[in-house]
Amino acid sequence: MIYLDTNVIIYAIENHPKYGKKCKQIMEDIESEKLKAHCSVLVLAEMLNVMEKLNKTLKGRKEKPLDMKKNIDALLSLPIVWLDLGFAAIKRASEYSYNISGIDYIHIATMELNSVTKIISADADFDEVEFLKRGDPPEYK
Repeated sequence: MIYLDTNVIIYAIENHPKYGKKCKQIMEDIESEKLKAHCSVLVLAEMLNVMEKLNKTLKGRKEKPLDMKKNIDALLSLPIVWLDLGFAAIKRASEYSYNISGIDYIHIATMELNSVTKIISADADFDEVEFLKRGDPPEYK
């Protein structure tokens, strides 16, 4: 089981100069079911937040904004296993003391409670979590 971090999806959408190509390949492999991915529903909330911030920047540059509905619909059409957030995940997240963001605590708790031990993420902070093995998108094959 692989957990897909929000940054992989965002980098694919925005065609990030360092991560975009590999992140698109990851998303294509999920679509073709070569890769089985799990995500927390928190990923959807983070996507909306990041896309709104990107849209403000794009509007400021007088560039076309991202279609948030289209991107969310595209993500929801993929064969991703969506893991619900529950009180148990929030409670477990409150027990961590890693040097990372509180939002990432929720991702970690969701993975732990669902026995997911691998994550694809550009966020090296996850390397601190002893039960996780992080795959950096450029290393994806």
